[in-house]
Amino acid sequence: MPNPKGHEDSIKNSRFKAAWQNGPTRTIRVPILLAELTLEYARQLDQGVEPPDTKDKPVDTASSKPRDTADNIISPETKVNTTQSHDTRNLVDEVTWLKSENKRLQNLLSDLRVELNDTLKNAPVVLELESPDAADLLNRLKAKHKKSTASLADIEAILEMIEE
Repeated sequence: MPNPKGHEDSIKNSRFKAAWQNGPTRTIRVPILLAELTLEYARQLDQGVEPPDTKDKPVDTASSKPRDTADNIISPETKVNTTQSHDTRNLVDEVTWLKSENKRLQNLLSDLRVELNDTLKNAPVVLELESPDAADLLNRLKAKHKKSTASLADIEAILEMIEE
C-alpha cells in the first residue's frame, strides 16, 4: 500500500517556491490592453518598490476581497480613468471608435442583405442556356469514347429534347 503522504522528508527542500512575496495569489480578469502594465505594477508593489505615480498614496490592502462588478458596469465611452497614460487613453479612444465603426458596418451589412433579399424575391429568374453545336458535341463524345455509335442525328435529337 502506498504512503499517502509520500516521502515528505525527502521532498521538503524541492517544493515549489512562490514567486510572490506577499502570500497566496488568485486569478483576476483585466483588459488585455492593460494586462502587462497591471502585472508590472503588481510586481513592483510585491517587491516593496513604490511605483512613481503612487509614492504619496497609501496602499490599501483591505480591498483584496473579490467584488462583483456586474452592478457597476460603465462603458469606456462614459468613463475614462484619469490615471491612464496618454497612450492608453488613445487606445481606449481608438477601441471606442472601432466599436462604433463595427456597429455601423454591421447595420449597413444588415440593410444590404435585406435589400438583396427583396431584389431577389421580386426579380424573375430566367435561365438562358445557349445550346452547344451538335457537331461540336459529337466530336467531343468521339474524342472521349472512340467506339461510341452515336450519330449527328442522335445528338441533334437530344439537343431538341433539352430545349423543350
